[in-house]
Amino acid sequence: MTVKRYMKKCEEFAICSETGSAGDVFVDPAIDNRALYHILIKGSGRGGFTFDSEYVEADAQKQNFHCKKEYIGKDLIFQAYEDYHIFGFCPLDLKDNWYGGLIYESFDGEDGSWLICFDGRPIVNGKELQRMDYARLENKKYEVELNNSVIGVFKRI
Repeated sequence: MTVKRYMKKCEEFAICSETGSAGDVFVDPAIDNRALYHILIKGSGRGGFTFDSEYVEADAQKQNFHCKKEYIGKDLIFQAYEDYHIFGFCPLDLKDNWYGGLIYESFDGEDGSWLICFDGRPIVNGKELQRMDYARLENKKYEVELNNSVIGVFKRI
């Protein structure tokens, strides 16, 4: 098994990441399962509750953003069909509720929301971002050149 896990604690949230190879199978125990959203930037696989016959297919080429709220605090299992790279957006306090989504074009920011670059080198308001860069947003227009990148915006509600 080639699973590697990373965690980056930020001011109001954390970003977790898992990478590995086709054929990997791993479990996220309930105590460690804190991701509200998964962003799959590479690969495909399936995941679900452990010992459950139902599962969700995941494919970076089809739909790479998944809401995982119903899975928080439960044991999960993932089987990789291909080499993969998954990011997770995690609240620091599980009682906090966050809304999130990916950005595909220029947008109007909201005070207190956060922009996160998950992959690529997008240009936002003239500044080039890298993977794992993040910034607190304000109530203003954000001009985005996506450049085949994956970026998201998240706000505590």
